Amino acid sequence: MRLARRTQLLAATALISLPLATSAFAETPAQTPTAETAAAAAPSAAGAAATKPIEELAKDYTIIKIGADEIRNSEVVEIWKGLFPGGAAPDFNNFDENIRQNVLRGMVSEKLIFQEAQKGGFDKNEEVKKRLAMLEKQVIMQAFMDQKAKELVTDDQLKAAYNEKLNAAKGQEEVNARHILVATEEEAKKIAEEAKKNADFAKLAKEKSTDKGSGTNGGELGWFTKDKMVPEFAEAAFKLQKGEISGPVKSPFGYHVIKIEDRRAVKIGSFDELKESLKGDVANKMIQNYLEGMLKAANIKYFSADGKEKPFSTSLTPPTDGAVAN
Repeated sequence: MRLARRTQLLAATALISLPLATSAFAETPAQTPTAETAAAAAPSAAGAAATKPIEELAKDYTIIKIGADEIRNSEVVEIWKGLFPGGAAPDFNNFDENIRQNVLRGMVSEKLIFQEAQKGGFDKNEEVKKRLAMLEKQVIMQAFMDQKAKELVTDDQLKAAYNEKLNAAKGQEEVNARHILVATEEEAKKIAEEAKKNADFAKLAKEKSTDKGSGTNGGELGWFTKDKMVPEFAEAAFKLQKGEISGPVKSPFGYHVIKIEDRRAVKIGSFDELKESLKGDVANKMIQNYLEGMLKAANIKYFSADGKEKPFSTSLTPPTDGAVAN
């Protein structure tokens, strides 16, 4: 999960470890409430999560005083919500008291650090001002582009993109495969021979594969289409039938032994299931078109070091032949 800089500071300073009362932390009492651990504890907090939206429960009041400064409950709730993916935060005010105080300590630490930085004149530092100006520009641009993406994407475009996916999937197959990756062809030959003698392929993958990511799961790669793998691997995999095991297959990563667990026609979800992911794809295309239009409309001149004007491409699509696009 990606955390905002402010939340990163909160997580880093928060969060002095305390024994936690919730059962989700029973095996690791010194664990601190990162987004992941807090989310894991959520089901046991105060017996149950709040049933109302968190905004309705966030009555604003002063929750912490630090000398003349204070932290409002609404500010805490916003930070708390940022620790959870998809806005699924349980009610902070009904959460475990130890975790609540850890979060509050992080926010107090943030304020104290900021105060000390101001005393040291860091807010007037020219380098800091430059970085703040850059951040301000990025935030403004991102807000503008987010809004522009919403304006540019229509339901008709989403339906057209969905139909393109459907048409592209016609006649396509996908396979469910396992593999074992090793450094040499000789090793791969021995493993392939062993696997073909009814050895447990998943066990061999756990013991011998240098691809530790899939190896710990018995070499499992899941379902994939031909375009998702490097060509050498894909060509070999899609020649195999269900239950078949390959000989050594060389790729840029080493030598693979591949087993096909199953094959099927590519399945595409319904329009409603894919609508959100399609929004991202369509928005990217529309934003690219929008930016290219801006570039073409702008009076852009490009010069070499000797002052001579040079051709300048307004295309955001890289040319395939290495030439400068127009």
